[in-house]
Amino acid sequence: MHIKVIEPGSYDFGEAAMQMVKVSSRGLLGSDRSQLIKRASEKLVHDLGKILPYMQADEPLVHLIAIGATEDYGANRNGDGFKRACGEKYHDTFVKMARLYRGHKNKDRKISYGLVKASEYNGKMKRIELLVSLNGSEDAARRNGGIYADKEMEKLAQGKDIPVSMACKIPFDVCSYCHNQAITTDDYCWGTDLGGRCKAGGLRDNIGALVEIDGGIHQLHADNPHPAFFDISHVFRPADRIAYVSGLLEKAASANSRVVSGAALARTLGVTLPADLLVDSSQPANVQRMLKLAYVLADIEAEMDALVHPPHLGHAMALSSTVQQAPVDTELVREKFSLALRALADERVSLPLTQFVEIVTDQPREKAAEITAIISRELPGIYGRLLADPQLPARVADCPYAPDVRQAPPQFASWAIKLAADYGLSAEHIRRRASLAVLREAPPPRLQRRDEKTAAAHPQARRLAEEYALYKLAFLSAIPEVDPESPLTASLAVLQNYVES
Repeated sequence: MHIKVIEPGSYDFGEAAMQMVKVSSRGLLGSDRSQLIKRASEKLVHDLGKILPYMQADEPLVHLIAIGATEDYGANRNGDGFKRACGEKYHDTFVKMARLYRGHKNKDRKISYGLVKASEYNGKMKRIELLVSLNGSEDAARRNGGIYADKEMEKLAQGKDIPVSMACKIPFDVCSYCHNQAITTDDYCWGTDLGGRCKAGGLRDNIGALVEIDGGIHQLHADNPHPAFFDISHVFRPADRIAYVSGLLEKAASANSRVVSGAALARTLGVTLPADLLVDSSQPANVQRMLKLAYVLADIEAEMDALVHPPHLGHAMALSSTVQQAPVDTELVREKFSLALRALADERVSLPLTQFVEIVTDQPREKAAEITAIISRELPGIYGRLLADPQLPARVADCPYAPDVRQAPPQFASWAIKLAADYGLSAEHIRRRASLAVLREAPPPRLQRRDEKTAAAHPQARRLAEEYALYKLAFLSAIPEVDPESPLTASLAVLQNYVES
């Protein structure tokens, strides 16, 4: 599968890509209606009449011209083409999947600044067009679960264009000349001069080039027959001829490339699919939730590994053994395992590794501590490795660590409340333990780093580390998504894997 980015200004539509839809208190009337009809498809104007009754005054609508058909506009500047039939069939993926973001930061819908309300393929103008609403106030942002589109509103009010780039996923693309199908850029065709079969020079080295061939000029490009558009992003630095991050893109382009492909651009910008789109929607809801969490935790791991200095020192101190001293009654946990896990999850208590090992291996505490010293080296990067396992959905479906759906009995609830002081991941308990560590003049804990060689050297330890990671997925999935502390809890659950005991 490819992830591709379509740059701002990839097509010359002869007008601004985004334009505010002027609507009076009585609706779309007079010259405002006439102006929109000149620019937008008739069906989109018709759809607008159905949308307006449900719109608030602080949710302004914008008409966005998104993608031009290859037969009429040619391929875009990154050598990607979307045919008329493609636009007709897949324009609605914008409505189903996409929101408006800034800089392709699309992991969290809570930082989107607008919604796609309607889409249409304009057969007359040969292009995909959208109606999008912006969060025109803080109140609108709260209603729509996003952020205030203040920067975008200011630009539109001043008559300025908003440069937007779009991202899509493609199961495979097709060479416009030799028709080679490529699932990734590694599968791109080669030119005949390099031993390949593409007489137009091959997408690998010649994508976007104008080639004299068969008695005419052919623009070599990748056709994208089955796109799913999931991201529309405001780009604050407009594109130049190569790309709006041309300095970075020099690394993405090969020495022989004339342009940077949409797939290379996406890789360079770090554009990935949101977790919601990576998970098979046919799977049970609990499996989907845990798999989405795995992607979220893998992203947190990647951020931690990229940092030179330990992040969240106070949080790390609160997770160290210096302040986590209350004994965990492992016998009680074994007695009613799922109910105990429910009580712990309700109090945001994630079992430390030693206690987890003691419970699942039935080893005495001293032996569990010895095993923990080995397993802990496997934890940094564990979610990224889990996601590489094709059996992960099945393992998640069979996960034995799911907290009971029933309410925990009073005995378990009171026990978990006591443990929360030392092991809870709520903001209140973390702040208290961090302060306690400072008062005790505890030394800052060391953070482990990812070590792939270590993981490969101890398969049994790695397996236990994966079981601990699955336990945390089950723990986090038992916390309501609407909990405002959910992002913090997830980050702390990952950080817990990095703190040396």
